[in-house]
Amino acid sequence: MRTLESDHWLPPAEMPYAMAMAGLWDILKSLTGAPQTSGGQHHGGPRQPRLDDHVANQIGDNDPGLALAVVKSGRVVHEAGYGMADDRAAITPDTIFHMASCGKQLTGIGIMLLAEAGKVGLDDPVGKHLRELSGFGPKVTLRHLLHHTSGIRDLYDDYGMEQVLARCARPSNADAVRTYAELKCPMSSFGCEAGDTYAYSNSGYDLLGSVIERVSGGTYRDFFQQRVFDPLGMKDTFTFPDRRLNDPRIASGYTTDDGGYYVECGGSEYDDLVGSGSFYTTVRDLCIYDRALAANALVSPAHMQEALTSGRTNDGKTTGYGFGWYIGVHEGMRYADHDGDWIGYYSYICRYLDQPLSIFVLSNHPEINLTEVANVATEICR
Repeated sequence: MRTLESDHWLPPAEMPYAMAMAGLWDILKSLTGAPQTSGGQHHGGPRQPRLDDHVANQIGDNDPGLALAVVKSGRVVHEAGYGMADDRAAITPDTIFHMASCGKQLTGIGIMLLAEAGKVGLDDPVGKHLRELSGFGPKVTLRHLLHHTSGIRDLYDDYGMEQVLARCARPSNADAVRTYAELKCPMSSFGCEAGDTYAYSNSGYDLLGSVIERVSGGTYRDFFQQRVFDPLGMKDTFTFPDRRLNDPRIASGYTTDDGGYYVECGGSEYDDLVGSGSFYTTVRDLCIYDRALAANALVSPAHMQEALTSGRTNDGKTTGYGFGWYIGVHEGMRYADHDGDWIGYYSYICRYLDQPLSIFVLSNHPEINLTEVANVATEICR
């Protein structure tokens, strides 16, 4: 498993969609929540005592914390909350966290859903669907954006944010697209060609979010609500704008100040951008999502395998990144994973590709290594 981010799990053999959807209802029934406990460090359903001890020993009674779920062979084998969601409520498996960059895999699924509907091609130039960006030319494709090999100028560094915020104090995706168009579709460096290098790009995924909106004819929020979350019964997963942003179960995000004290983070001027990571969810909902991926209930096995295959640069070198997933090997086991960090929220998702084991960690604690927690969970639960 990667030390910073990761990805895992390949779909089973080709399965007719009717069988996948029929089996999904049995899967959802098997994931009904266990009774919760009140007080103490641990809240949730089935638990592994060694894993409980490992996590709880890192979190003080009134510290921020995390929610953790482990799914093995289709069953939740560990589900617990540790620490505090805010200054009032303890974390449980139903506590809602921002997914941060772990949401990129959902953007990848959205593009694949449109591809399966015949509305986009993965090798379409981005300018085909965002006409204002035809200046990127025919070589910058959706696949390049998915693989972080597009070579476009990212707008998340100081200069890029300055350019965007000069046009709008609270930018939307339309403002990001307008900024690229007005800057005449800049590449990251002079002479850079799409596919030359791998360079992680939040802006690239925001453009994919714009493609989803433009092609579907609706909002990014409604697309995923109607195509993914409502059909699966993921009742606590959403992106803005949504009334659930006022849900009292949403954890506060925390960082540390110069004195080492936990302080609540505010929002970001970029919080209205969608595509690079704007979803809120719970570990309980992520278990449902995991089962849907395993049953090929969202996209075809062929597309899912493509999502979990590393991209390549023009010289043939693998990048270790698929469609919103990092790809790697941990102790001989192939995996797909990702991590995230945004406005005091921290996330880590890992799915093994050759065995049915998945780990989901959502946190508001700025000092816990979530990958290390997942590694321990792997050792205990594998």
